[in-house]
Amino acid sequence: MKATKYLSMAALALMGALASCQSDDFTVARPDNAVGVNFSVGSLKATTRSNAIATDDTQRRFNQGDQISVSTNDQEAVLFQCTSTEDQTWTEAVPNKFLLWTQPMLTFSAYYPVTTGTSMTDFTLPTDQSSVEKIALADYMTRQQVISRPEGGSDIQMQLERKMARVIVRISGFGSQYDDDEKTVSNVSIYSEASGIEDGNPTGSSTEIQPYAQGDGGQGSTFTALVVPGSGDSGARFIQLTDGEASTLLVKGIPEMEAGNSYTFNLVVGKNRIEVASVTVQDWTTGEELEGGQAQEGSAATLVTAITLNKTATTISVGSTETLSVTAVAPDNATDKTYTWKTSDASKATVDQDGKVTAVAAGTVTIYAEANDGSGVKGNCTVTVTPATITVTWNNNDITGSGGKSFTKDGVTITMTNREIDFNHKNFRGGLTFTTTLGNFTKIEVTARSVRTTGTGWSRSGNKGTWTGNASSVSFDGDINDMGSGTIQFVFTIEPKN
Repeated sequence: MKATKYLSMAALALMGALASCQSDDFTVARPDNAVGVNFSVGSLKATTRSNAIATDDTQRRFNQGDQISVSTNDQEAVLFQCTSTEDQTWTEAVPNKFLLWTQPMLTFSAYYPVTTGTSMTDFTLPTDQSSVEKIALADYMTRQQVISRPEGGSDIQMQLERKMARVIVRISGFGSQYDDDEKTVSNVSIYSEASGIEDGNPTGSSTEIQPYAQGDGGQGSTFTALVVPGSGDSGARFIQLTDGEASTLLVKGIPEMEAGNSYTFNLVVGKNRIEVASVTVQDWTTGEELEGGQAQEGSAATLVTAITLNKTATTISVGSTETLSVTAVAPDNATDKTYTWKTSDASKATVDQDGKVTAVAAGTVTIYAEANDGSGVKGNCTVTVTPATITVTWNNNDITGSGGKSFTKDGVTITMTNREIDFNHKNFRGGLTFTTTLGNFTKIEVTARSVRTTGTGWSRSGNKGTWTGNASSVSFDGDINDMGSGTIQFVFTIEPKN
């Protein structure tokens, strides 16, 4: 019995040990050949985590909780986490998962930040960088090093290299045209030449970034964004903002930028224009000012100040068209002199990009050419759309009758003043009056062998008399005699009733 008791106790002890080994909380001793990593500022424009808004020594440090992915040779990547901002110490983020020295020399690869889709070669630039935490996630860094195992230890030092460039927009002043309460900016955007990095190279199109803002938008305020470096794009938007008068202003032309550099653009905001007063280029890590920086002060766009059209007002009848044109864009050295044709009311008139205006319905509408550079400048033309006109024509054979002082056809009536109409020879003598039930006459043209028409609105040229105006009843003194020649013709242009 005694022996059996001792055997049972041993079995229980063994079972407990096995259960302990299978527990999720089981922690093994750190292997002697486990790799320890510290991260520091390197000499190749390298740095630590993005305290992207900092300009002092804190921009060289990681923050507690930051993670960096490290892999080597064929081993699975391990996440290292900063455990002390002050001491800049690191440990494995996942328990019991280590990198191991499997040979005297290994190739190590590291990248930051540890976000979805980020790797040693690929990175998507975050477009929202409006907080300290968000802009940090835009600070893409990598490093690949061949490192020998240190004698008497296993810890190594890795120097991460920044792959982004930093842009700081500083509001240095405002034009004298603004009132004091208008000396402010809002809705600031900074554009990156590319949207990310793929296979180590810039990829994608120009991307709008919401920057980290410091200040109230007044003088001295700064706006910071991390962008993908590149060779520059003179035609792309670079900085866009709204001034105190709610006008959108633009700096056009993304300059050439290098990874690891910090570019500060000092802006003076004026009405219809932003002036880049100065540009400084610094080593982002050390703050050392660099000579011959790629950004030049002339990189600001010269905005359009005026667009002149060939007409400032015109009248078009419904269904008719007229083509407007731009005769001048000022100033001559405007960076972007292109424009877009627009209408204030497409229900009344439309316009295509050749300036062709099509009248749709009666009323007044503004057709304008608006500058494409964000200046908001327009060249305007006021278009009055009149109802479509009706044309009624009487020729020789249309005028028939057996006597009397009046004749009516197609809504138009001619009435003699004193005599009867000579329908046989088509003679109208002693004055007459035209009336219509269709609307108002705007033009009457009479052609015959002999035309003698006098009165308000009438003019004569040879055997043709013409009246212009706007009336439902039109009279004249004189005679119209065709004398049987068969050449008589009346053409009535009528603006119909609404």
